[in-house]
Amino acid sequence: MNLFKIADDQLEEFLSENVKKYEMNRNYDWGPENRTNVSNLSHFISHRVVLEYDAVLRTLNRQGYKAAEKFIQEIFWRVYWKGWLEMRPTVWEDFKRFEIKDDEQDLSNAYNGDTGIDCFDDWVRELRETNYLHNHTRMWFASIWIFTLNLSWQSGAAFFLKHLKDGDAASNTLGWRWVAGIQTKGKHYLAKSWNIGKFTNGRYANVRLNENADPIEERVNHPIIPPEYAPFNTKRNDSLIIFENDLNFAGREDFYAEYKNVYLVCLDNDQRKFKIANPVMEFKKSLLHSFQNDVTHPSVITNNFNLITEKEKSFDVVYPFVGESLDYLNGIKKELALDISFLHRRQDLFCINFCNKGFFNFKQNIPRIIEEIKPPIPDR
Repeated sequence: MNLFKIADDQLEEFLSENVKKYEMNRNYDWGPENRTNVSNLSHFISHRVVLEYDAVLRTLNRQGYKAAEKFIQEIFWRVYWKGWLEMRPTVWEDFKRFEIKDDEQDLSNAYNGDTGIDCFDDWVRELRETNYLHNHTRMWFASIWIFTLNLSWQSGAAFFLKHLKDGDAASNTLGWRWVAGIQTKGKHYLAKSWNIGKFTNGRYANVRLNENADPIEERVNHPIIPPEYAPFNTKRNDSLIIFENDLNFAGREDFYAEYKNVYLVCLDNDQRKFKIANPVMEFKKSLLHSFQNDVTHPSVITNNFNLITEKEKSFDVVYPFVGESLDYLNGIKKELALDISFLHRRQDLFCINFCNKGFFNFKQNIPRIIEEIKPPIPDR
């Protein structure tokens, strides 16, 4: 099964048939049997099987900006969140250090969908069975978790990381913080019964919720720490490491071919702070196998860094962004005396310039970003 072709075909189908109705229909959760109002690409985009910038350019080529503006903005939300967290890495560090002290029975009821809130319990089962939830439902879910069930946002964010195929450090952590009211301080998201009823087409009505809760307060300030990136994207070493969250190889196959060794890495649960469910782990590994089959240059799939470092200590690494993979790599870098050169996409470096403020500022600069990500016009 070629997951790269499946992702490509899925994007093509969405751009052909449904993207024009996306803005009007995207907030409706019609249930897991009908997802035609959304792209269903998040698990591919979060691993960059579909690169965000390629998806934007293909959308523009097929529909133009005006017809698909909301879809393009939603793609860029992931880019923005990643850049925002890169500039404030202490947010991720604080999340990792948090000690969950929620009531054990309340937490168990939430994990198992035994809260007595029908919609929430159904969504727990859907999440566990499909490893996906509609984006609007994620907001309702997080709000109910925090403000009705009185559980910590951190325990909810960890629960999502465990079960979502598209879970990543930036979008997941910052999305939960936004619902709680600490991402934009004092501005939280409260699920309302009427809203759930409307956007589930009446599947859930008269949901008993805490609709008057105050936002969570956070007393910690997270200063901007401008990342120090070496602005290069050229080969420096004989071996290349690629983590499972950046598997796009379009236009890079000749570049990979310059390496003597290419290692495809997916950390196992012993190497992660936040454990992930078996279906999520199997999905990640299946992506590595699809990558291995599609790229003609030989590569090795491994999570064993002893295998990688037993003969050499210098590597180029496709930069994995703030999160589990970067944490692990930084942890062993000093221990194993590794010399690591990170490879950054020029588009990522450009976009990070607009991630120091809120998304409104980023959105205003989307036209500039689009001009930057367009491929250069070849000389005639």
